Parts: sequence; structure tokens; C-alpha cells
Amino acid sequence: MKVVFMGTPEFAACFLKHLKESDHLEVVGVVTQPDRPAGRGRVLTPPPVKQLALEYGLPVLQPLDLKAPEFEADLRAFGADLFVVVAYSILPKNILAVAKYGAVNVHGSLLPKYRGAAPVQRAIADGLAETGVTVFRLDEKMDHGPILSQKVVRIDHQDTTASLLEKMVAPGCEALDEAIAQLEGGCEKDLTQDHAQASGAPKLKKEEGRIDFSLPAIVIHNRIRAFNPWPGGYATLSGRTVYLRKTDVVGVGACKAAQGVSNLASGSIEFKENRLFVGTGDGLLEVIEIQAEGKKPMPVADFMRGLQKREGLAFC
Repeated sequence: MKVVFMGTPEFAACFLKHLKESDHLEVVGVVTQPDRPAGRGRVLTPPPVKQLALEYGLPVLQPLDLKAPEFEADLRAFGADLFVVVAYSILPKNILAVAKYGAVNVHGSLLPKYRGAAPVQRAIADGLAETGVTVFRLDEKMDHGPILSQKVVRIDHQDTTASLLEKMVAPGCEALDEAIAQLEGGCEKDLTQDHAQASGAPKLKKEEGRIDFSLPAIVIHNRIRAFNPWPGGYATLSGRTVYLRKTDVVGVGACKAAQGVSNLASGSIEFKENRLFVGTGDGLLEVIEIQAEGKKPMPVADFMRGLQKREGLAFC
């Protein structure tokens, strides 16, 4: 079976690698987003999928307009049987019709839950204990088509978006193999989604990362995990922006109690025995790793030693 792969970020590149190493599939081309400026120098940088495709010597398309006739013509020239899509874009109807088997998509949730651009982040922010990976047939609507395969993935108390995406790769590849085998064998399950159970997972906005310390500690902890690496859970301390990169909720799970620390006002902090505690709307949040803007993340004890004043500090 000839496959054209469509994707952009590092997560998608893992699936391109899996397909390329298959002994019965031939990846004949790759479609990805245009190069973007990145880093402090805003250097034009190819996306991870393009970088990997070039290492494999695969032809790469980076269309600005998916509805452009020349893009359809370029795709047809590949002679693909199937498009495999991971974190790319909604494909127009005419593009879906180009490949013999159409297109399948790998999505980071148990559809129909969390349709949209940020399913992993939204599941963590909502405090779920599990989510999953779904491989489904693409149609013209967002994350709407019939399901071919699903795998459940556990969300641990300290999972971030980055770590959960890593955990999704192996079961996601397994689900993709199952879906492709169904198509090749003519035994497609075609499990129509229960659209009444659908929920959204809209793209993250930078301002969502600002921490509201009037919320319960567990809610703040979940949001910080969800927004790691981007946009990060951030607040202001001593007039500068800091990112809380790793936290825990005092008295929850393995996080031990804070002896002699209680009744902190929302945002107020106490540094005791090399542990930093913050008051919230309900419970205490412990900050384990912190990052000043423009600096590298560091253990909270190292960060606090660098402050000239420690008394009376509060996040805002």
C-alpha cells in the first residue's frame, strides 16, 4: 500500500517513522505546514515532520492553500492508496477523494470526546484519569468521521502534555496498524461516532496560562500540567513573570503534608525546609520547579536562594 503522510509536530513525526519502518507500506510523499520563524533569532525553521522526511529522502509538499488545484495535482502524482494524517489540518472534500482508501487520522482522545486542536491539554486540565488515541476516517467535519480503532491511555498525577503525548505514541501506532489492516483486508469496522456525546477541545490561547490562585489547588495543578510546555502556567512574582513548571497538591497522592504551614491567602507563599507552598482557593499548592522568564527551569530551592527578599512575597 502506498501512503502519503500528513503532519507537522514532533508527535506526528513519530508516526511517520513508524510507517517508514513498516515492511508492507511504502511512504511515497509527505505533506506538512510551511517553515516558520522559531527561537529568539526568529530563524526560518522546518517543522519536525519535514526534517525527518528529508532525512528519509522523501518528497515534501508544504501547501499554503489546501484547496489550490496545483496541490491536488501534486497529490495525484504520488499515486497514493491512503493518506495518514496526524496533527495537520482538515482536508477539503476533493483532496479526500484523491486516495483509493481516503484518509485516516490519528487523534489524541477517545472520540467523540475532545474534538479539536488541543485534546491532550484539555483532558489533563479537566483532571481526567484516562484518555486515549483514536484512528478514524476523515470527512469534511472536524474529528467527525467513523472510528476504526481506539486505545485507552492512563493519565498519571504528574503527566504533562509532553509526557502524555510520548505515552500515546506506542498505542497510537498499534491503533493505526489495526486501522490500515482493516482497510487492506476489506473488513472496515466503520463505527459511527455518537455525535450527541461530542465535546470540544479548542486551540490554546497564551492568556489561558495565567494562574488564578483563587481556584482550588488541584485545578491549578492540573492546568499547569496541561499547559506544559505551552503556554506554561505563569504568574508574577517580585515584578517579573515566572513559570511554575512542576507542582503538586499538598496532602494528595505522594505529596507529603506541610508541617506548620496552613491558612495561606490565595497567592501568598511560604518557603520552609526548602519547600515552597502557595495558598489557593482550596488547599495548598507546592511548587517544585520554577522558571523565571528568559531563564532555564530550576528546583525551587535554587530559585529562592537567588531572591534578595523572601518575606511577604505573593504571586499575582
